[in-house]
Amino acid sequence: MNKSTNLSFDDLLRDVINKGLCNKCGACVSFCTADQIGAIEMCDCFERLPRYIDPDKCFRCGICYLICPQTHDLNEDIKQEFGWSPPIGSFREIISAQATDEEIKEVATDGGVVTALLSYMLENKIIDGAIVAKRTGLFDRQPDIATTREMLIQAAGSQFSESSQLGEVGKEYSTYVPILPTVRMFGMKPSLKLAVVGTPCQITAVRKMQVLNILPSDVIFFTIGLFCMQCFTFDNLMGKTFIKRYHIKPEDILKINVKEDFRIELKSGLTIHIPFDEIQDIARPPCLACQDFANDFADISVGGLGSADGYTTSIIRTTLGKRMFANAVNHNYIKPADISEENKRSILSLVENFVEKKKKRSKTWTEILGFSDIYHAIDVGEGDKINLCAECERLNNNLNWIVNFVSHELSSMLGTIIMNISALADQEVACRLEENKKNSMLIRALNSLKLMKDMIQNYLASSKIKTGHLSFTPTRVNLGKEITSQIIKRLESLLITKSMSFVCDRCDTMEVTCDKSLIRIAINNLINNAIKYGTPKTTIHGSLIKAKDGFEFRITNEGIGIPENKLDSVFDEFARFEKNGIEGTGLGLYLVKRIVSLHKGNIRVESGYIINKKLITYELIRKNPELYNIDIEDKKLRKFATFILCIPGCKPEDSGIETKSEDQKRRK
Repeated sequence: MNKSTNLSFDDLLRDVINKGLCNKCGACVSFCTADQIGAIEMCDCFERLPRYIDPDKCFRCGICYLICPQTHDLNEDIKQEFGWSPPIGSFREIISAQATDEEIKEVATDGGVVTALLSYMLENKIIDGAIVAKRTGLFDRQPDIATTREMLIQAAGSQFSESSQLGEVGKEYSTYVPILPTVRMFGMKPSLKLAVVGTPCQITAVRKMQVLNILPSDVIFFTIGLFCMQCFTFDNLMGKTFIKRYHIKPEDILKINVKEDFRIELKSGLTIHIPFDEIQDIARPPCLACQDFANDFADISVGGLGSADGYTTSIIRTTLGKRMFANAVNHNYIKPADISEENKRSILSLVENFVEKKKKRSKTWTEILGFSDIYHAIDVGEGDKINLCAECERLNNNLNWIVNFVSHELSSMLGTIIMNISALADQEVACRLEENKKNSMLIRALNSLKLMKDMIQNYLASSKIKTGHLSFTPTRVNLGKEITSQIIKRLESLLITKSMSFVCDRCDTMEVTCDKSLIRIAINNLINNAIKYGTPKTTIHGSLIKAKDGFEFRITNEGIGIPENKLDSVFDEFARFEKNGIEGTGLGLYLVKRIVSLHKGNIRVESGYIINKKLITYELIRKNPELYNIDIEDKKLRKFATFILCIPGCKPEDSGIETKSEDQKRRK
């Protein structure tokens, strides 16, 4: 089929993720990973949501949007592909069965049919592995690829907590190449065949990928769909009233099952039956929007509903499903129960009843909540709350900004470097260039390298500040010789390029106690900032003077100035106002502010107009409007910006401390 679309991951963020409807199935990431596009990943935060890692790599193909189980563009396509008919989709047969292996039955929630069927396919080399949810704790599961019967048994049992299994498909497919070590677990096979055990949203996403014939769905040979009313976290479950009423502790629970109701089987032998209505409020928001209970598009759908204890209800849906199930029975992996046609109709009626319940619930909750603001706050400290989706959105926006900006700036600078160095390295080109042209090209390449180094340095320092790993070590430093003069010399080529000069009154014998590497970054950023935003062929004025036990560094440039309404925000992270093609990260002044704060100092900025060779600040003009009759719309007005950095004397015994970001202090 051929789908034409202008959709992108931005649309998925808008319509699904930011509305709290993401199933976290990992389908979008698995496609992006399997095809080695690398634009998105699963967030490593609390909510484990998909997010951009490199928007520039996004092809805007719209596939991530189309294959999402919460979007509906391909619904009719998969219904047609699988001959779907209401109310539970197409099926060949309904069977109640159990595993013949006693070890499997012992760990299974119901009859162990899933584990037995996968064991048959693995041991008879029909599949290379099965994507399952491996148990890693009492209620915790992680996606895993089982390649042996023992691994399947470790994954056996009910799966009602979240597990983004499809993300593992993309990961596994992308490593199935000779250069990566994980290929050895499957050997050098011409084709890989995997089985997937999943919830309705996961299987629907697989089928959407297969309808579009995209990676990594080509490796998915067989699908087993679980009956699913809802998923939830066990932390929320343990907070329910009935848990407290029965004094249930996590270690008391032997098994959790869903049949006609929600059941908790205790090690004492007691089984507690809970109506679904009592646990509905802890369902994930995406589950409340979902209408698929019976996993309509799987090869085989399974669950405990309708069957006797110790048996699994199996709805055989496809020709492949029928063949695999029959073979597993013939090889004595599975034993069907001897039930009448009437009992089968009773099971079907029960499944249809649950399908109708889930559809009604979906309609009710969609109308009531609209699924626009279903976000959960969690405890992050003593009495503190944080809106996770809002936090993720903020972090995602910052990340997008950084990735977009850095990728653009780095590409621009690398392009300049490569172009100039390549020309000089080409003898035929170089021999036709005049000497001053060669020097100019070298200077441009050198300037780009310096800017790139400063950018990387600022990002590293910013990252260390946020994570609380920025070392702060005050020592005795000769400020003039060891820092200022070296910075001016390093930035000399930038000054030459803009035909600017730098005059700095300083005392080269002045020694102060400060963190040498951090103060170097601060002063470098201030001088660099003055050069970048300064007017060509002008002079930058600086002064470095002793102030009590510390020092004051002042720098003034003539240039675009700083708007009066932006003076308070000029030190904000990522703050950039009038760019005019000027390269920068928006982190330079932010880092200066943070470094000054670590030294318990202060920094301020003044800006205004140059009138009769005098610097007249906005504040002076505002206080004396009659004295300074200025037409601010006059394009010929010259502007200036002055930064004044004051650092008191640090004590040597302060050395060795590590900073903590404000966020970390609040959350601690």
